[in-house]
Amino acid sequence: MIKTGSRNQLDKLEQLTTNGGIYQHGKLDKPNPEFGYALEDQARALIVTEAFGEEKLANIYFEFIINALDNNGKIYQYFYDSDDSIVPDRSKECSEDGLGMVTWALMTTKKEGQKKDKILKIILNQAEGWNYLRPMVYLVLGLVNGNRSDLEDSLTKKILDAYKEDGDWRWSEDKLTYGNALIPWALWKRGRIRQDRISLEIAPKATDFLLKMNLKDNVPMPVANFGLNKDDRERIYFDQQPIEVAYMVCCLEQAYLTTNDRYYWDQASNWWKWFWGNNINQAKLIDNNFACYDGLTANDDKVNLNQGAESNICFLMAYQAVKRLNLVD
Repeated sequence: MIKTGSRNQLDKLEQLTTNGGIYQHGKLDKPNPEFGYALEDQARALIVTEAFGEEKLANIYFEFIINALDNNGKIYQYFYDSDDSIVPDRSKECSEDGLGMVTWALMTTKKEGQKKDKILKIILNQAEGWNYLRPMVYLVLGLVNGNRSDLEDSLTKKILDAYKEDGDWRWSEDKLTYGNALIPWALWKRGRIRQDRISLEIAPKATDFLLKMNLKDNVPMPVANFGLNKDDRERIYFDQQPIEVAYMVCCLEQAYLTTNDRYYWDQASNWWKWFWGNNINQAKLIDNNFACYDGLTANDDKVNLNQGAESNICFLMAYQAVKRLNLVD
């Protein structure tokens, strides 16, 4: 069992957060305001802080999200400090990925309001036309928190239809890219909550494929940021990012909750330990303040010493998952 101590696990998020939102990037162990705020960071931070019961931070992220909608019904991706306010970069409307994360957060939070309802209506009205997997998966993770809907069923069918078996390649795409474990994570959760037989057939196949492709001598080896094509003959091992590991831990939690199979519990522990040195570099990614570095690298430092929002939010998602599994104190 990894001992996390009595420190405040949210210190890093507090440091990265202004009165308006959480900064996207860090420069070493300090916030880097130059790159402003990303909407998807506010969404995942809302989910994490509410799970901790930290209402002050959760309110900041919630307010950021509902105010990301302008008077013309547009939702933007990036925002920057300007005098005493935060303004959007109007050249970049929010991606489908970002909109999916916003929906996940807003359908997870218990906070209510007309602006929340309006944003959800705008996103859900366009979601039926989505074809990219990850936005749909984020949406399903949110939709399973409410009453079952035709949209949830339709998106789930698209996700399931994408899964193919081509020899040893048993996956939904011809390439492992980013946030891969998100897909079986959502299928496990959907299958368990809705008693969806097909989701529960595909979830273990996809999970086991990811584990096969991302373990080397039982050491977690998440796909590097360059991805991994089905026909690649050589594996690139760097950079490895916390989001991949965190999503795998959350996926394995859902797998264990659904099956009670000890193998998934053991692998959740194994992947959690990636943060603490059970990795290709044998390097800790967590500092003495419970803050997470941005990834494993091939350089002499072995780790990317910056500490940004995504890395720390995803690390805390993983922490909450292993805590629910009684893998940490």
